[in-house]
Amino acid sequence: MNEYALLPSLVWSWSVLGEVRRNEEGTLLALLAGIAETGSVAQAARDCGFSYRHAWGVVRTWEERLRQPLVDMVRGSGSTLAPLGLRLVHLDARLKSRFAAQLAAAAEEVRLDLTPFMGAGMDRLTLHASHDPLLTHLPEALRGQGVELELHVLGSSESLASLAAGRCDIAGFHCPQGPLGAAVWKAYRAHLDPRAHVLIRFAQRSQGLMLADGNPRKLKVLHDLTRSGVRYVNRQSGSGTRLLFDLLLADQHLQPLEIDGYANEEFTHAAVAATIASGAADAGLGVEAAARRFGLDFIPLVREDYYLAIRRDALAHPALGLLLKYLATPAWRRLLAAEPGYVARGSGKLVECQSAWRSTTAAKAAKSAVAPRRG
Repeated sequence: MNEYALLPSLVWSWSVLGEVRRNEEGTLLALLAGIAETGSVAQAARDCGFSYRHAWGVVRTWEERLRQPLVDMVRGSGSTLAPLGLRLVHLDARLKSRFAAQLAAAAEEVRLDLTPFMGAGMDRLTLHASHDPLLTHLPEALRGQGVELELHVLGSSESLASLAAGRCDIAGFHCPQGPLGAAVWKAYRAHLDPRAHVLIRFAQRSQGLMLADGNPRKLKVLHDLTRSGVRYVNRQSGSGTRLLFDLLLADQHLQPLEIDGYANEEFTHAAVAATIASGAADAGLGVEAAARRFGLDFIPLVREDYYLAIRRDALAHPALGLLLKYLATPAWRRLLAAEPGYVARGSGKLVECQSAWRSTTAAKAAKSAVAPRRG
């Protein structure tokens, strides 16, 4: 492997709207990520638009170059990633997420600077959103209706700040149901003006502890994270999941210093799941869908609402109308029903900001899914 320097680089991508362009390394990483999530080379190939033979050819070529396996195939049990394959997926997710905010700002700068030269084209929407595995379905769904949706993954607070500053059309964020949600809303309300903004229900989902397959550490409750030898992987400061974890710790009278790995940060649910799957950590907080995609165990802790925030005066935009209509379709509900931990209740409906944050304070404590207290 000495002849290969595995170094990331930043490159321009000039492509037709909706066209996915990858270099050879990017193609490999996309295939490896798909195999990690689906356990199937064939499915990963289809998702990337390749034939099964081509996908295997890419993987085998790089295995020969790197002189070690990237994918392990067990007859009758599907495919899993070898240690190097998992580590590459982990690094790719981490680095893309780390620079997400800067790349989003750069994309907006390029769009504004070149608009006078490019002329009119497809309707375009910019979405800055906290990570959710299902967000990636929106660009393709809207593209077929003449709308180009540009998605950039940021933290919940960062996304709402982008909306408030006019850097995006839509901000995606999530909030736990019940009393915990009231505390989270205190952080979000600084960026939302009830007179200027309105919310769209995206989905309800389950968050909890993602654990190594088989839960070898026998972790059951948050207090178990303080045991000697248990390694945790956290989300980045400013993310909704990090805020949720801090609130859960406070509710259980636990201190961050008691958690080995609290300072180890990743930037998406997928990156946390990949870290655990690679053996670099034993547990992390994330959505159930990400845990299942990486073959991890999962202990649910909270139900939460995922919202899309928009400016009220943008409701007349035809592209936003198409988004609202799509989120209310049977196709979207079927997609949610197929993902572990998701519920489509109310998807596509408009919600006033005050109504959303008042509902969290009015909810009974018994109905909020909070981790049980020790003893």
